Parts: sequence; C-alpha cells; structure tokens
Amino acid sequence: MAKPGSSRGSCVTAIIHFEKDISFLFPYINAVADEAELHENPNLVRFVFDKVYCVVYPERCIASPLDDREHATAFREKLMEFLNGILDKKNDIIPKFKVFQKIAVTDILKLLPKTNCGKCGLKSCMAFAAMVSKQRVQPSKCPYVGLPINEQVTYPVRDNDGNLVSSVTLNIDTSNQSNKIHESNKIHEKNVPMPALNRTDHPANLSLPSALTQRELEVLSGIGLGQTNREISQQLHISPHTVKSHVVNIFNKLGVSHRTQAVVWAARHQII
Repeated sequence: MAKPGSSRGSCVTAIIHFEKDISFLFPYINAVADEAELHENPNLVRFVFDKVYCVVYPERCIASPLDDREHATAFREKLMEFLNGILDKKNDIIPKFKVFQKIAVTDILKLLPKTNCGKCGLKSCMAFAAMVSKQRVQPSKCPYVGLPINEQVTYPVRDNDGNLVSSVTLNIDTSNQSNKIHESNKIHEKNVPMPALNRTDHPANLSLPSALTQRELEVLSGIGLGQTNREISQQLHISPHTVKSHVVNIFNKLGVSHRTQAVVWAARHQII
C-alpha cells in the first residue's frame, strides 16, 4: 500500500504506544478504516487515516508521514479519538476477519480478457489486475470474469438485544453455477495481440534516468499480458534472444529484478 503524501520532501514518523493490547479491535478497524489490511503474521492492521499511513500492532502504532512534532502530537489525538470511537461503537460494527492476502498480478491477469476494453472502469487489464491484487476492487467488476467455484462468507451472531457476540464463517459451494460463466468468456483466446503502444512520451517514462524505447514498451506490454519471452517474440516477430535483451534493459531502467515488479510499475503509472 503506497504511503499517502510520501512525495513530501521531509517527514516525521511517529510511534504511538497504547496502554493495553488492542488487537481485539483489529477486525473492527479492518471493517471501517480506509484501505485497511488485516495481517496475521505479524499480527497487525494497516490503514490510512487523515492521509497518514498507519501500521497498528497490538500495543503501538507507527504513523507516517507527518510534517513535524506538532503535527505528530495533533495526529495522535485524532487517531486515539478514532480508535476510541470504534471501541464505543463496536457492537454496531460487523467485524471483518478477512486476512489480507496479496495475489500476484500475473495470476489475476490469467482471469482477464487482456483486451483493455475499459468496461471495469480502468484504462487497462493490467491496471485492473493491480487493483484486484491490492483488494481495492472485486474481480466481478470485469464482465469477462467467470463465477467463482466457491466463496467464503461471514455472518454476524447477535444476542437478544441485537449486540454482536460472535460470527460464523461458511464456505459456500457455487460449483452448481459453473455452467453460468459469462457468455463473453467464450471470446477469450490464448494469444491476444498486444495493443499498439505509443507511450514513449508518457510522463512516467520521461521521468526515468533512461526512458524505455518503443520496442521495450511493447515487450513490457507482453509481460503484462503474462506472456513468455517466446510468445512475445512470436507477437513482435523478433527472436527470443532479442526479447530477453529487452527484458534485461527494462529491468535495468526501472531498477527492478522481477517481471512482476516491472508490471506493477507499469500498472501504477498506467503506461500499459
């Protein structure tokens, strides 16, 4: 999760200590906080509050970026008010026990048509896959994604007064709906032609110490579609060795060491 405001020239990081273990509040924070992520190992919850990135452990919170000590002090008061508000209203909040699990962008791409149709509301399948990976959108936002084989749901259990006392999580078998896959899935093809790119003058590309060439952008697009070097070479009518050279150049220019990292950079800047 990107740190809000991290582009500031200088910042202060605050460590806020709690008087007691608040881990029992984590599922409730996970349910109401912006961009919340619940983690089990280590036990923590991440979220954004008042444009500040917070990582809350059972007995402390690390918050950044903050402008200065005065900002940190004021933020501490706001955060404690926010957490106390959740504590006071937790009987009215349905806790979210779902643990954040980031899925590889390349795996999500396997579910998508790779046509950049924009029907999901984003400019490209790559951008959509990156958002699904971060659990910012649901896969069902893409009309070409089939129905899931099974789902997990959590129901609240309340007492006679309506107060939440526990929850029950069930696995819902949806295999009987497997034949109802969206009709548009039939148009999927193994090798979808890479979209024509002319992004050499894209601001993100121009900001690199050495900008990506047109051919490197085309190779990067193929990587984004989950294609192998051989598949990219067939699409671009060049040798696999040449593709490998372009991949190495892309890694060096972006300062990454893995295909997924390159794809995430491209999706973040909507360059492919």
